[in-house]
Amino acid sequence: MQHKSIILITLLAFSTGIFAQVEIKTDTTLTTEKQCMDSISVIKNTILSIEYLPAAHFYTDEWRNEHTRSAYIFRKDTTYILPLNNDKTGSFVFPCDGKVCSSYGLRSGRMHTGMDIKQNHGDPIVAAWNGVVRMARMAYYGYGGIVVIRHDNGLETVYAHLSRVSVLPNQEVKAGELIGKAGRTGRASTEHLHFETRFLYECFNPKTIIDFDTYQLTTDTLIVVNGKFYAKEDYDNNKNQVDEIPVSSDILNDTLNINDTTDDSISIVKSKPIVPQKENTPPPTTYKPKYHIVKQGDTLYKIAKKYSTTVNKLCEINRIKENDILSLNQKIKLP
Repeated sequence: MQHKSIILITLLAFSTGIFAQVEIKTDTTLTTEKQCMDSISVIKNTILSIEYLPAAHFYTDEWRNEHTRSAYIFRKDTTYILPLNNDKTGSFVFPCDGKVCSSYGLRSGRMHTGMDIKQNHGDPIVAAWNGVVRMARMAYYGYGGIVVIRHDNGLETVYAHLSRVSVLPNQEVKAGELIGKAGRTGRASTEHLHFETRFLYECFNPKTIIDFDTYQLTTDTLIVVNGKFYAKEDYDNNKNQVDEIPVSSDILNDTLNINDTTDDSISIVKSKPIVPQKENTPPPTTYKPKYHIVKQGDTLYKIAKKYSTTVNKLCEINRIKENDILSLNQKIKLP
């Protein structure tokens, strides 16, 4: 019977496409095939109910596990108010011990979209908040071993360069739960954790909300205005200097205000007047694809710089690799 259980787990690993990529925790108390099936079905069945997904009211695209970015739904004409800790997310837990070895921002002419935290090979990496694993895989472009978790506060956290991934896509995790082990997979010159904070797939500086010396949150609320990210306290202190789009009183009356809601979900403030539309007029789309036509001498780095984006982002949305050779007149989709 023990041999049958091992064979069953192996076949299930092949069917989910994660064999030899994800560390599956085995429970030594599972002694029958039925118990093995039950334990794995818990992970698979949790995602069947759409209302279970964290921030489902906020992410309007389809839940996908293949890439860090699944759609372009971030809107710069909308103000978002995001309480960071609530009953569903739990309290924030710093993902690992270690000091920052490279910060968010431009690095050697490229945008570094996260914080690098020095680690030793095999050091434990844990989830920052309660959430559901949206993506978990090895050898993902320059990220190497990667886990992406979506949290009910609207954020997604990214953990990269892992030597071992210990969770599965669609799996529920708790704040502080082991999700992988540190390494130097992907494009990494030393063992470290590459940690990102994202909202609606857009990266922002984790230092906006986290103190990387004390390992604590610096604010309880994140505010997004005109596509820029602020801790609530920084926004309150500098809001006279923030170039904020005027908000009409009619829209404010219809706004879900943080003080008027009984849950801790995200508040949304529409920042442009709503123009009445004719009955037969379809609503405008939020995103129209744009392309760059490759010319002589173009490289992914030059294209990324021209359009103020990153090589990683271009690779993701075009399903190409950084070292791929570009062809003349090739269409490169832009963010």
